[in-house]
Amino acid sequence: MARRASPISMEYVILALLGEEPMHGYELHHRVSDMPGINRIWSIKQALFYSKLEKLEENGFIEQVHPHLDEDEVAPGRVVFQLTAQGKESLSDWVSTPVTKARDIRQAFLAKLIIAQRYGQDQALELIQKQRQISQGWYDHLVSDLPEVSTREMSDLIVHTYRLYRDRATLHWLDYLEGQIQKSAEETLPPEE
Repeated sequence: MARRASPISMEYVILALLGEEPMHGYELHHRVSDMPGINRIWSIKQALFYSKLEKLEENGFIEQVHPHLDEDEVAPGRVVFQLTAQGKESLSDWVSTPVTKARDIRQAFLAKLIIAQRYGQDQALELIQKQRQISQGWYDHLVSDLPEVSTREMSDLIVHTYRLYRDRATLHWLDYLEGQIQKSAEETLPPEE
């Protein structure tokens, strides 16, 4: 039996929106395209978007629903999708799991964090903490290898130090985000009586 393909990050964004409410494809595409933050990471043409919906449906993450129409309504002819139990489980796992490769920070992690925020500040902070642990491991490994890499060719040092400074910047950025989210949470707390 073939293993079902897991969705990629953009497809998880689709699942997250369908987790909020069932939607037809056109509305869903519009929401993804206009979603703050996500629209700065990806731009997706409508034809490719519909092929992603088809793939998600084939793999059991979403399903078509037929909304109840009143007698005087004309069926709009639009297919409405909703999240399946498998889709909910997969989305939950994805949004709570940090990325394991540094190159995935700039798209996959950003998307996860944007979606995690929709579930609340605690979910976003938990994801940041998990990502910090993994990112700290990358950074520590690069620091420990620096003396040995420094004795090699300059080309090796160029690549190694780029990664070292990239991972250090990621750690600072995660600290900054955590502070901003906590500050935002404090500002939204009701005043004490």
